Amino acid sequence: MAVKALLNGRVGTALMMALIFLAMTLFAIGLPEKARLMPLMVGIPGSLLGIVQLVVEIRGTIRNGPPEVTAERRKAELGMYLWVLLFFLGILGFGFIYGATALVFAFMVFGTRERLLTAVISAIATWAVLYGVFEEGLQIVLFKGLVLGHLMG
Repeated sequence: MAVKALLNGRVGTALMMALIFLAMTLFAIGLPEKARLMPLMVGIPGSLLGIVQLVVEIRGTIRNGPPEVTAERRKAELGMYLWVLLFFLGILGFGFIYGATALVFAFMVFGTRERLLTAVISAIATWAVLYGVFEEGLQIVLFKGLVLGHLMG
C-alpha cells in the first residue's frame, strides 16, 4: 500500500497526538524533579496510548483502505478540531481547574448532546479530580491560566 494512502485524517490525528505526548514526555525529563512529576504522569501513559492508537489506525487503513471522505465526516472532524482548540484556549486562559471543568460541561451539553444531569456530573467529577486529587491530595499546583493568573496576582 502506498504511503499516500496512509495519510488520512485518522492516521494524521493519531500521529500528531503521539508526537505531542512524546515531545511533552521528553521535555519533562529535563525539568527539575518537582516540576516533572505532572508532565510525566500525563505524558508517559499518553505516549503509550498514542503509539497504540497510531498502530491501530495504520493497521485499519491497511486492512480496509483509507476512509471515504464525506461532507458529514469532514464536519465531524472540524468539530473535533474546534473542541480541541477550545480546550487549549480555555485551559490557557482560565487554567486547568476552571477551564477544563467549564469546557467538559460545554462539550457534554453542546458537543455530544448529553442530558444536563450527565453534563453536571461530568463537570463535577472533572473538578473533583483536578482540584481534589491533584491540588489537594498530591499538592501539585496546576496552571492557573493567563486570565485568572493575571487577575489573582
